[in-house]
Amino acid sequence: MTRTALRCGQLDQQIYRHPLRDVILFRSRLEAARNCAAVDGFLVDPWHLAAVLEGLRPRIRGEDAFERGTEIDAARVAFTQYQWLARPTGLQKKAITQARAVAKPLTQSLGPFLGSALAFRQWIEAGESRAPFRGALMEVWREDGVLRTPLPLTGAAAFRSGTSWDVRTWVPCWLQALEDEADAIRIMTRTLEASWRVARLQAGGQRRTSRARAAIDVIAAHPVISATTLATRLSMSIKAACQLLERFLKKGLIMEVTHRSARRLFALQDMAPLRETVQPRAQVVPGRKRGRPPASAAEDDMNVADTESVQDFSPLERWAPDYSELEVAMAALDRLMEKTYL
Repeated sequence: MTRTALRCGQLDQQIYRHPLRDVILFRSRLEAARNCAAVDGFLVDPWHLAAVLEGLRPRIRGEDAFERGTEIDAARVAFTQYQWLARPTGLQKKAITQARAVAKPLTQSLGPFLGSALAFRQWIEAGESRAPFRGALMEVWREDGVLRTPLPLTGAAAFRSGTSWDVRTWVPCWLQALEDEADAIRIMTRTLEASWRVARLQAGGQRRTSRARAAIDVIAAHPVISATTLATRLSMSIKAACQLLERFLKKGLIMEVTHRSARRLFALQDMAPLRETVQPRAQVVPGRKRGRPPASAAEDDMNVADTESVQDFSPLERWAPDYSELEVAMAALDRLMEKTYL
């Protein structure tokens, strides 16, 4: 327990006034939501969830309707878990308040971590879901003065199948899961810092009045950013912000994640998996007007494609059937019909 408290305290001290605090929390919440959903049996790519949160259209990689539906359901569950940790709804806030009321007496008497573990067990044994208490943990620890940053530490690994529910076994397992999550966030923070510093160094060589490095700082502090937001943060024109972004794109310092020419979003190279997750827009056919094409236009396109296809085979010789025997039989039938009527 002491080691867990030290690791969490060191991480809080590192992130509290960090210039990349927002993006670190964003990435940490993505991973926490993914872990919580995985414990419930829903596997989701965290970059798929990031695309959903940023209002982008992610690729659905399932080969059939069942696999695609499973991926969509997993993303929905992970999105709900993210809400509990980052932006709870009104009903979720009420449930979090109830969880805090359960945790408060135990954390005050037994300490923030041991009390939280026992309160978590009490909450689950009462038949409640895990999500409200996960959201309450951050607020309880901040109120107790243990953490100043809302770190999404949930201990999700302690709820995997096969983990003993005995209190002497489960409590150390939960504390170890918290420590592992804190270590993962620390490693991710170092990776983001390295990418940010490299981008700042490569953005140098400008004039003294250049705002290139300041722009890199703003871009690094956001998961994704638009030219309008960058212009607002730096108090500059949108045109100047677009010029900076285009310059960074040519140098390979940043990347565009939306696959489109309007309302583009940019990020540092660390967000490269997000670009691969986002589904590109369908290519516009030259000469076609806006809107859905009529059915006749689709048929014309199919006919044109058929005529342009290369036929590398020789046509078969046309079959000419012999109807002589059929004509003889029909004539005999006509003579028989005439005799019958007579």
